[in-house]
Amino acid sequence: MKVILLANISANGKILLSENLNHQVPMEIIEASAAIIRNYGNLIMGRKSFEVFEQAMGGADRLKAAYSGVDLVWLSQSLAPTEDKIVASSPEAALAYLAQRGHETMLVGGGTQVYNAFLKADLVTDFIFHVVPIISPGDDFLPQHIPLRLSEYRKLSADTLQVVYQKNHHSSRR
Repeated sequence: MKVILLANISANGKILLSENLNHQVPMEIIEASAAIIRNYGNLIMGRKSFEVFEQAMGGADRLKAAYSGVDLVWLSQSLAPTEDKIVASSPEAALAYLAQRGHETMLVGGGTQVYNAFLKADLVTDFIFHVVPIISPGDDFLPQHIPLRLSEYRKLSADTLQVVYQKNHHSSRR
């Protein structure tokens, strides 16, 4: 069984949460994520992340239509399953459900509590990171996002990538 953690991160390594309105994920990342989800036919996310996902898609019906044939699993200890929502109370239960549905590769799409639950249980085998070209503020030092533009990249070794960005003074992103 393969479990892939799919995350959007800033250039300074912060996980970019979909409910944060101070940044916009580039359309190419949205399209790439949608293709990955459709390719594997499943997605596990937490309640809050799914609510934002539904809202972004224009509601639950549009989400279902856009991801017809995709098994969506809500990871929540407080949400009750409904006719429309498959709910798992633990990472293991979510994986068991998807395995029962015939999936050999499962996608974990967030948020941070969900990522941490899968990582703590040592269930993640692979990672897909979409690096968004911004420096994202944390609690400590930055008042706003700093937009970047890709300058160059190169592979330093089999496992190490060097990415060079420059501050993007002409971006409309926040």
